[in-house]
Amino acid sequence: MAPIDDDVVGDVPRLGTVVRFTPAAASTGVRRLESGGFRVASSRDFRTSAAVPSNFGGADVQYFERFGIAIVRGHGERLSPLVQRGMQERVVSSSRPERIYRALVVPTEANVQAAAVADETSVTWGLEATKTVLSNLTGAGIKVAVLDTGFDSAHQDFRGRKIVRKLFASQSSEDDKQGHGTHCIGTACGPLRPVNGPRYGVAYEAEIYAGKVLGDDGAGTDRSVIAGMDWAFDQGCQIISMSLGAPTQVGDQPNADYEQIGQVCLDGGTVVIAAAGNESSRPGLIAPVGAPANATTIMAVAAIDKALGVAPFSCGGVNPGQDVDIAAPGVAILSSLPGSRYGRLSGTSMATPHVSGVAALIAQSDMKYRGRALWERLLELAGPLSHPARDVGKGLLQAPTEVLVASARPWWDVFGFRSA
Repeated sequence: MAPIDDDVVGDVPRLGTVVRFTPAAASTGVRRLESGGFRVASSRDFRTSAAVPSNFGGADVQYFERFGIAIVRGHGERLSPLVQRGMQERVVSSSRPERIYRALVVPTEANVQAAAVADETSVTWGLEATKTVLSNLTGAGIKVAVLDTGFDSAHQDFRGRKIVRKLFASQSSEDDKQGHGTHCIGTACGPLRPVNGPRYGVAYEAEIYAGKVLGDDGAGTDRSVIAGMDWAFDQGCQIISMSLGAPTQVGDQPNADYEQIGQVCLDGGTVVIAAAGNESSRPGLIAPVGAPANATTIMAVAAIDKALGVAPFSCGGVNPGQDVDIAAPGVAILSSLPGSRYGRLSGTSMATPHVSGVAALIAQSDMKYRGRALWERLLELAGPLSHPARDVGKGLLQAPTEVLVASARPWWDVFGFRSA
């Protein structure tokens, strides 16, 4: 039987209110909530726990100190006057209802025809298109957090790898019931030599941090997503990969909460990379980049197919200032699935972990590539595509091929060969 959770009505999470404080006045804002009768739990309270309770351990508010954001459960009649006063006094920057975010994947039927044209005897087309196979870098020493539907850490291809897992989703098991998270982690950090099939993973020696922020139904809320980001940052992950999102409309403003979160991460040496969204139906409809990828401090990833065309579902930079930053393979991508299986999925979700894996390679190559410098290096390496920047940003993701500086490992060891 599932645990009783007063934060869930039926199978639907009870959505709260996201309150963003003015950075200089965040502590004042929290004290105002406490004086108003709200019980406040800090994100620090759950740092050592295996899971972050969706009901905040009985508190009314979960406060993310480093991001200056609080999520308030219910009590709208008490909260509203406090927020209004806080905005007048410039203690509160904004207040909005929580949103639901989902794993971004398109129906698998779309993969069959696309997969037929791919020759993947030894390596997937995505790793070939991004020149990952030409790189001597492995991601060793770099921490990659994938915030998704979880991960099957018992998969045969990941035995012996360092994997840290944590549960954030409401009313959810610890397992990856959807398979989406296992697939994304496989692309970003899968092995050099899988037990079966071609190589499909980019940074095969990176440390894996799997945050389950989307539940067994593939959905999560701001509280689970932000809690996962807070955890990944606290763990020292240089890359946070999020193949999740919510659709936006033409004319919507950038997500200011994630603008602030993304900036804190960049300033602290972490790049957040997110899927641009799958709501387009090209060529007739190009939907705007979804949230949270529409924040300018989060790298938005579009999807391309094997012919280097823009995937028909891939969202574009329709709203001013909410651009696609880079494009990566996202159609008929072969990767790991729960139960030591393999399969193909399509979506900007599949493009995003390609970028996250390559980011780990770049981060390994030189310690100067952290935060904003890592972001700029990713874009600098991108190869040009014959499509508008609205659709592909700086172009096609490319892995660094330069030799690792001061590497103590001989080339034959890096590539997995034995010396004569």
